[in-house]
Amino acid sequence: MNSKKWIVSFLMVLMSSACWSQVGIDVNVLAEKIILQLESSGALERAVQKIILQIKQQDIEAQIQEEQKKLTLQMEKAKLARSVDESTDFILGEKKAPLSIIIYSDFECPFCKRFHQIPLQIVADLPNQVNLVWRHLPLSFHDPMATKEAIASICAFEQSGQSGFWKLANSIMNSTVSNGQGMPAKGNEDPILNLALSLGLDKDKFQLCQGSDSVRKRIESDKEDAAKAGINGTPGVILINHMTGKLKVLEGAAPADELKAYINQLINEP
Repeated sequence: MNSKKWIVSFLMVLMSSACWSQVGIDVNVLAEKIILQLESSGALERAVQKIILQIKQQDIEAQIQEEQKKLTLQMEKAKLARSVDESTDFILGEKKAPLSIIIYSDFECPFCKRFHQIPLQIVADLPNQVNLVWRHLPLSFHDPMATKEAIASICAFEQSGQSGFWKLANSIMNSTVSNGQGMPAKGNEDPILNLALSLGLDKDKFQLCQGSDSVRKRIESDKEDAAKAGINGTPGVILINHMTGKLKVLEGAAPADELKAYINQLINEP
């Protein structure tokens, strides 16, 4: 229905309800006359445009409110993320840095691979202010390779601490083809084991660790933590200022400038 027909219908209903027909006035004729007068004066066009603008503004306000609700819920969920633990978390940089980049990552995620160097560089640029905390979120459609690589990184940590974890994690990210394909292999060689040995890890200890239930439980714990924090994709990033408690949640591989801007905002805001 066009605007003119809608207004005619509205006027007819309005005048009918006011009992115009009872005094001998043809409601249809009167409505048409009113419309013609409104059209000739331009008042009809102005009224229609005003109504359209009001409807658009209402839609915009509703969208803003919906986005605000979504953001509030996202922040509330992010607060449920496990607190950073210096003794058990995989941390790159100063452990007591006031701000942490908590990243939920999947070694086989191509977006994680693309994003990987960005937080590493930020930690290098802000060594006393920012650290990087890694948590595992291997996605089911990247398995079994994603989980195998996550297990390997934990086993590297078990043998060589933070240094061992980050060396192996960086090597995997640099070497993997991604999307569940893992690292290139020659014949029947195990590229994960070869990588571990090249980093000086003990073969027997490494292989024994790979079959450990406790290692798998740790990965499940990270996945549960991600779910509680509202992270359902990789890379998922939570920035947290430990001094103020303020948070920022980022979805996907944020550009370096964007990530730096949010970090500076969290560091500098009281």
